[in-house]
Amino acid sequence: MKTPEEWMREFEGRIADAKAKAAAIQQGLANAGGSASSPDGAVTVSVAPTGALTDLRLTPAAMGKSPAALSAEIMATARKAQRSAANQVAETFAAAAGAGSETYRMITEYLPPEEEPAPEPARPEQARFVPQPLVDETPPPPPPPARPRRPAPPPTDDDDGDFSDESIYRK
Repeated sequence: MKTPEEWMREFEGRIADAKAKAAAIQQGLANAGGSASSPDGAVTVSVAPTGALTDLRLTPAAMGKSPAALSAEIMATARKAQRSAANQVAETFAAAAGAGSETYRMITEYLPPEEEPAPEPARPEQARFVPQPLVDETPPPPPPPARPRRPAPPPTDDDDGDFSDESIYRK
């Protein structure tokens, strides 16, 4: 049977070990994050350990792409950066808690899957964005319906038609 002193030393050792693991996890998470660039280098995305976007850089070459192609490239690059950050977070927990721990299993269960590379376009000139004049092709909205007019009051018989400047009051 352990003496109270032995039990206390063992308990303090476990506390010191837990503090060291917590510090390692905190340090690992502070340094974790991800950054990725598109294959042509036109788009670079950086994310925090949570996957939140922290930086987006576009080169002049990116501006020559169609809006659809550019947005697809930004999203694919962001997913690549998020996978990198998630892998760093998983490695941090593997180092501190062990690759067989429940925490590590739970984190790696939600890692984003690897994407298959997109096929290269057959002719790059087709992917170029050609500015078009801004023309609103939507028809204008129809005018509001006319408000019904109030009918004029009927003429009265007591109107004498006198438009003189004379006062009706006595002088």
